[in-house]
Amino acid sequence: MRPQDAERVADYFSRRGTVTEWWNPEEGPLAFHYAAELRVLEDALAVDPSWQVLDVGTGPGRFGLWFAAKGCRAIGVDLNPEMQERAREAARRRGLESRFEVRAGRAEDLREFESARFDAVLCMELFDHLPDLGAALASMRRVLAPGGRFLFTYVPRESLYGMLGNVYRGLKARLAPQELMISRTYGFAEVVRALRGAGLELERHFGVGALCISAQTRFFGESAFQRAATALARAEARRWPYHEGGFLGRRGAHVVGIARASA
Repeated sequence: MRPQDAERVADYFSRRGTVTEWWNPEEGPLAFHYAAELRVLEDALAVDPSWQVLDVGTGPGRFGLWFAAKGCRAIGVDLNPEMQERAREAARRRGLESRFEVRAGRAEDLREFESARFDAVLCMELFDHLPDLGAALASMRRVLAPGGRFLFTYVPRESLYGMLGNVYRGLKARLAPQELMISRTYGFAEVVRALRGAGLELERHFGVGALCISAQTRFFGESAFQRAATALARAEARRWPYHEGGFLGRRGAHVVGIARASA
């Protein structure tokens, strides 16, 4: 993300008619890819129903509601009023209003929650849009209970998906430098360093969709290539919903990470 975008990105995500125009992971041809992120949590995380959970950047609420459905009390925080409305509606639709609350807020400023201590803090699908990852991690670490879990996703620059995204961003920066840049990628080592700097230690990581280059629909549109790439990604997801650790664990289109608050 270019420095000038840091001042504009929060405004973009807080306005109506922006992120809601393109972010709906539970629908569309790639819903299977985003469902695999929940499959990771289902397989890798032993959830205690007594947990207090904070879902930062909750969007339509799918991760916070996943915890609420397991008996946890969860709070979803989001900048965007339309996303807040979608999350509340999803909670009503699933009968989870008593266990899932939605508030306005941003990752870098969670002061209203600092008197609480959450057993799990989530930052899913948000790393890529944060102007200051270090500040956001420090803010989220402050509300995490000792030994609590920090769950996150990011787009790795080592992945095929991330590489294509960076090609697009590079071209956009050269050809349309005035346009807002709202996303970026990270290297695995960079993420580990940032976590440690905030007092978090990565325990496990999972690559979801190593072959899911079709998420870059801006390149391929509704072409035959797009359909073929989606079919290939779907076949991978049927055989390997995710890859834990190792080479492929760092090269999914998205990486799901589980970290713990260090002493």
